[in-house]
Amino acid sequence: MLEVKESEILRIAEQYVLYKLDVNDGLFWLFDVQEGTCFNLNETSFFILSCFDGKTSTSEILQKFLSRYPDEDPEKVSNDFKEIVETLKKRNVLI
Repeated sequence: MLEVKESEILRIAEQYVLYKLDVNDGLFWLFDVQEGTCFNLNETSFFILSCFDGKTSTSEILQKFLSRYPDEDPEKVSNDFKEIVETLKKRNVLI
């Protein structure tokens, strides 16, 4: 299992492109331009991915994520965030 290091600075791998279509509540995709595949994202995954700019630390992104859910249990929100980031790292979307 990969570990999420809060001081780590990650970015989306160059082969991926995020896209948001502003229709209704929004439609979100992640395109793999090398493989020619596309992944439909939910708003949460899109938000997380869009924050990884290669400049912002994982801990700063986690704080932004926590602020989106002020009425939720911070430990659960944090664990959900870390699970998503671990999955994206394992799949080499975040490097």
